[in-house]
Amino acid sequence: MPLVRSLGAGFTKVYLFWNQIEPEKGHFQWDAVDAFVKDLNSPEEGLISLFSTSTWAVRTPGTMIPASPAKNFDDYYRFVRTVVTHCKGRVRYWQNDSEPNNPIYWAGTKEEFVTALKVFYSAVKDADPSAVVVAGGYDGLFNPPEMFPIPGQEKGLAFFDYVMKEAGDAFDVFDLRLYADPYTIPWRVDYIRGRMRAYGSEKPIIASEYNGPGFYEFTANLKYAPLIVKWLHAVAVGHANGDPAAADAGQNDVAGLYRGLSKLAPQTQMYMQGCSPQLQSKFERMQARDLVMRNVLAFAAGVQKTTYWSLRSDVPNRDDVMNLMYGKMALIGYDGGQLKKRYRIADAYERMARALADVEEVVHHGVPGPPIFLFEVRRRSRRPLYVVWERRDAFSGEDTPATALDFEWAWPGASATDALGASIPVRVENGLISLGVSVTPVFLEALRGSPVSVVH
Repeated sequence: MPLVRSLGAGFTKVYLFWNQIEPEKGHFQWDAVDAFVKDLNSPEEGLISLFSTSTWAVRTPGTMIPASPAKNFDDYYRFVRTVVTHCKGRVRYWQNDSEPNNPIYWAGTKEEFVTALKVFYSAVKDADPSAVVVAGGYDGLFNPPEMFPIPGQEKGLAFFDYVMKEAGDAFDVFDLRLYADPYTIPWRVDYIRGRMRAYGSEKPIIASEYNGPGFYEFTANLKYAPLIVKWLHAVAVGHANGDPAAADAGQNDVAGLYRGLSKLAPQTQMYMQGCSPQLQSKFERMQARDLVMRNVLAFAAGVQKTTYWSLRSDVPNRDDVMNLMYGKMALIGYDGGQLKKRYRIADAYERMARALADVEEVVHHGVPGPPIFLFEVRRRSRRPLYVVWERRDAFSGEDTPATALDFEWAWPGASATDALGASIPVRVENGLISLGVSVTPVFLEALRGSPVSVVH
């Protein structure tokens, strides 16, 4: 949490496992739980997601993933209630498992997940009535009807449609992860909100995971889909539970990519360790832009909390498929054995978090002409803030000159800084603000002073 706070954030999530906390029935080990809880300044800062994974208590024994239904739900109830009771109200948010629509993470049916969710809800509330139960996170990998469907999206939608229909009274908050195309976020959020409303169980929405741009958001990388499929199958047969043979899945394929690194598309190379300095810098600029876009679009859609995935990387092996996809997504890295090395994305995160602190509402304002996105950020007791960018190709969009934009501005002046930390020149005159808009989001903040009334 000290690291999280240093980035301007005040909320985070940790995954813990039944087997980690209760390795034997009735024998609890609190080291992992207490290590997290002791760093919280208030209950509002933390979310604990408990995986139903155990070597003794569940149908599919394991130490990490997949989670699976308890053999005896009385044991599950007792475990959850004991953990929440142990935390004595110091943790506000509790979640059961993660992305159960994916068999890699949940070795059970949707019906069994609903049963587990109801037991989880009862156990949490019996231990701490003020606690907030977050429904096991939906990976959010689905597209609007006019776009190509993401493989398997119909199964994920059906899974959580059932959860919302049958267990709407067994959660307080819905967790919709916001990976994939950021411009589909408003539609995806509205879709999930509409389904909850249809079943009479509309709840607030958070996004406890997101990052970008993702490896498979680029057409050049779609041909490597078999890599992730192979990895998923490996996990299903024991990768995460210590099977050495399964752990090697996909590594030869990724190693082969590295052998031919210079011949790969730049959209592939930039996800790989040791790519050219020019590509690395470009990738970092793309990350900073995506970070701001994804959050602003989410808040404008009504999402109430977002947490970036992830603070650090747990996949050090260069040839691991997960390193290819997520190895460069961490905010913080190790330096001399200590978690203190800030990557460029961490600076962008802090810049964004400071700008959006105390946000109450984000409002999208339409702009005629080119595809420019303009948002008003309303913040408690702070000066007005606007965020603006032009929608362009994520990879090549920075190569095009800025587009001139002016719109009504009621304050005597403004300061402008973009997502990369660069100062942007602006002009305020006759009730209008003028600036150049590009693919990089710009934070426009009103200078101190009373609003100016101008008649056009």
